Amino acid sequence: MVLTRDVREEIESAVNQAVSKSIKSDFLIDQIVSKVTEAIIKTIDHKLLKMESTVAELEQNFAILNEKFENKFKTMEDEMKTTVRMKNKMEDRIDQMDQATRVCNLRIFSLKEKTNENTREEVKKILNTKMSLNLADQDISICYRIGKRVENKPRGIFMKLSNLESKQAIYEKKKLLKGTGVVIREDLTGPRVKQLNTAIEKFGIKNVWTLNGKIYINKNNKVYIIKNREDFTNILRQLDVN
Repeated sequence: MVLTRDVREEIESAVNQAVSKSIKSDFLIDQIVSKVTEAIIKTIDHKLLKMESTVAELEQNFAILNEKFENKFKTMEDEMKTTVRMKNKMEDRIDQMDQATRVCNLRIFSLKEKTNENTREEVKKILNTKMSLNLADQDISICYRIGKRVENKPRGIFMKLSNLESKQAIYEKKKLLKGTGVVIREDLTGPRVKQLNTAIEKFGIKNVWTLNGKIYINKNNKVYIIKNREDFTNILRQLDVN
């Protein structure tokens, strides 16, 4: 960067005025003014060039630092994505293991609750009667009401069957309970319950069901199977559901 003509003229004028106050010879004044002006301008030019060099160096250093920062940020972002994927896979694996422990479980809803009832007997009675089954006490390992009591609303029932065959026999005939108000569902993990409720909300209860812990969605006569969180996200995206 060099000084403009206007700046040079201002410096020369200022020096001229300062010298004129003490020296009367015009020639001598011109000589002194010229020399002093050139010296000042050279000094200023030198400093300006040095400043320009410093600024250029700073800009270069900033560009290098910015590139390093962007690369570091990209690396951290990639590492974070990898960590999230690993976390999701681990959670899905835990969820699968949890669901596997529930393979013989069922949940029963809207079965009238009686005072001092024998829940196991009430369940056996309606299932054997409506489904033409022959369930015995030994076929049901656990059977009890769950949740808080609410006036005029029966609590749900958790039931664990002794074997998979008994569970499947009941679940396959659950439609025979139509008209009783009683509903039978598989015992799902927390994440799968959320996915199921979301699917029902978006596609309708008639188009959504579960089997062996998997969620099925019927959309335009095509069935989609949800086995984990990734399946659920991809299917919703595929069906363009918000």
